[in-house]
Amino acid sequence: MILTLSPSGLTTYQECPTKFLYSNVKRLRQLEEKRDKMDRGSLFHKMLEKHYTGIINKVSLNEIVLEVTNYARETYRNDEYNDIEMVEACIANYQEYAIYYADDGYEPLAAEVPFSRVIYSSDLHKIVIEGIIDLICRKVQNSIATDLIVDHKTSDKNDLHPTILGNQFKAYAWATEKNVVIKNDIGFQKSYGPADRFHRHVLNYTKEHLEEWRESVIYHGLELINFIEKDYFPMREASCWRCSFRKICESTPDSREWKIKSIYKTGEPHDIFARS
Repeated sequence: MILTLSPSGLTTYQECPTKFLYSNVKRLRQLEEKRDKMDRGSLFHKMLEKHYTGIINKVSLNEIVLEVTNYARETYRNDEYNDIEMVEACIANYQEYAIYYADDGYEPLAAEVPFSRVIYSSDLHKIVIEGIIDLICRKVQNSIATDLIVDHKTSDKNDLHPTILGNQFKAYAWATEKNVVIKNDIGFQKSYGPADRFHRHVLNYTKEHLEEWRESVIYHGLELINFIEKDYFPMREASCWRCSFRKICESTPDSREWKIKSIYKTGEPHDIFARS
């Protein structure tokens, strides 16, 4: 069996195998799901992808800002995003971001970079970690060039003390064999200026950090494979109060399929279980 996991999928599994089944395999979504911040993050990521692709292609900043602004408004006209206030807030924030970081000394090398790397392989099983890195850039300091991984995060709050813990950044560092990840925070606080909304946090990883993480992933991956083979996804019951699938698990076992059909919509099932 070949098991393919993204960093976010791995995190969901570690939280609860049942949540992983509903979210990552069956891809259930609530019919009345609130998507304001999800849509904002998605749109802003697409805008930054176009922004940095323009810089890589040597397009002038003024042209890039105009193109990205027009792109964002076009998403509203095409009904991709139906909240014009959210779209305009993204545009205003992006334009300030573009000016604030116009001469930041970071040279973009590639945007939206996919990766896929085998983390474990045996005669019976293989575990693959894959995902997409927002940006890879180069920073030259004291005549030394360093290639850096950058991940964009939008938020209404300032993350003053970011942690190196978490699957996403460790997966990026391990997959690329780079020990530095930049967490590029983009705040949407209306009362703050750019210097208080935009922060870049440097996260450093040692080989020991990443080896410890790799061993943990292998353990959880093999555990998940065992659950898959048994078609058994147990509840961890550790953070149910904030889980979007709580109503399913609160139902009796024989009524859960009815509950799924009544308040959730099913996306296209995701086959993470490619069998060798």
